[in-house]
Amino acid sequence: MQVRHTLFFVTFLVCLLALGIPGGFSANAAKIGTVNFQKIFENSTGGKAVKDQVNAEGQRMEQDLKQRADEVKAMEDRLSRDTGVMSKQARDEQRWEMERKADELNTLKRNYERRIQDLQMRLVNEVRQSVLQVVQGYAQKEGYTLIVEDIGVVYAAPDLDITDTILKQYNDAYAKQGGQRQGPGN
Repeated sequence: MQVRHTLFFVTFLVCLLALGIPGGFSANAAKIGTVNFQKIFENSTGGKAVKDQVNAEGQRMEQDLKQRADEVKAMEDRLSRDTGVMSKQARDEQRWEMERKADELNTLKRNYERRIQDLQMRLVNEVRQSVLQVVQGYAQKEGYTLIVEDIGVVYAAPDLDITDTILKQYNDAYAKQGGQRQGPGN
């Protein structure tokens, strides 16, 4: 009788566990999404504004470098043209001046490249932070457990991709800010 009672009790516990465990897991089903930040950056209003600003700054720097390179080229032409009528001291001074200007040009070029990279990185990070805020707000509102950037994902079902929704919400948020451009003084 004791064995029968114990067997009944164990069977009853196993049944309760079997019925209770799946119910516990299904109550907190994970809601997962993926986001393609590259697509958002390339297609968003804020991302396009950043690209335009970086390109404009790059063109301004490029024009300055071209003007300075033309000056160095003119000095070089003048030196080669007037070599026969100049004294050795005048040639050496002009050659030294030309080399100094060429070195300044190379230094300026490196500085411009570094400045444009810093500007681009800073502005892209500003857009990324804004997009992350939109993603977090959307995740909380829609009850997502996990949203990952799809760059490291080997496979995800297409219905997990929420990029277009985030892109629309980011563009709306950007427009509400008055379409302010990212960047210095903005």
